[in-house]
Amino acid sequence: MPVLIIIFVIAFLIMLFVWIRSRESRIKSTFAFVRGIAIFALVFIIALRPMREERGAEVQLSNLDVLFVLDTTLSMWADDGPSGTRFKAATGDIRTIMEELSGANFGLISFQNRAVVLAPFTQDEETLLGLLKNIQIPDRYYLKGSALDTPYYDLENMLISSDRKENRQTIIFFMSDGEVTQESGTPYDYEALGNLVDGGAVIGYGTKEGGHMKDQYGEVYNQVTYEKGVSYIDEDNLRSIADGLGVDYIHRQKSTILTPLITEIKAGSGTITERRYDFITYHDTYYKYVPYLAGLLLLELVLRIRENARVRVKNGKKSEKK
Repeated sequence: MPVLIIIFVIAFLIMLFVWIRSRESRIKSTFAFVRGIAIFALVFIIALRPMREERGAEVQLSNLDVLFVLDTTLSMWADDGPSGTRFKAATGDIRTIMEELSGANFGLISFQNRAVVLAPFTQDEETLLGLLKNIQIPDRYYLKGSALDTPYYDLENMLISSDRKENRQTIIFFMSDGEVTQESGTPYDYEALGNLVDGGAVIGYGTKEGGHMKDQYGEVYNQVTYEKGVSYIDEDNLRSIADGLGVDYIHRQKSTILTPLITEIKAGSGTITERRYDFITYHDTYYKYVPYLAGLLLLELVLRIRENARVRVKNGKKSEKK
């Protein structure tokens, strides 16, 4: 932009100087000056490539609503995950699934003492991943135990909201170690939600041998025995949730591959056309000025030809007189 402005200003000053010093009639020189300014102005506008903003567009999107239910209790920071903590493995799996199912709507519920809908179903993958990065290890002094029924109410609401949409498939990934350290006051039956789920999996993290936990204060110790706190995966609880939702149970280990499940989900999905009003497109409009520029250049060419012809005729008459 600055370079174009400088070029245009220089060209304008040169043409102004020529017009002032011109010995031709004032009308003729002014007409030539105006033509030159118009030509350079059009070239300047075209070089800027003006565009028209349009909000809203029809886009082809996946018809999947993918909901992640992520256990963020302290036990998920036990060190017996496939490579690091259980939480690290779970968040890594979320990123992989989102990458493989890009184009779907993604939602995220986290739960520990209580459940939180961190992200309703959205196409904004970057925001969801940012929320995932901001999840902090829980403070041991504020913990009240963990129960797998905690996210039930929020999960039910999000599944119902997805079910109300036309031509959508609802996929759920329930990610937890299955450990329960506090019984909930009101038991919930995940089987009641099974008819709202079209696929997915309950993914279990941890080992039967158990893993040690750390928080921001260091090692976590058993308050009764004063030994290092150990957390164990409870696969029975996780299988029970999987059976209720009507999805597979997967024990996440180093050798576990999620690709077959994701491939199956992709194969059963489709596309839908949606009008996205948050989608902004830009359309070039510089071409509208091209005909005017072409017309002025053609006029300039015709005038130059006529002027040259007039000069040749005048010079010929002078030669005859001599």
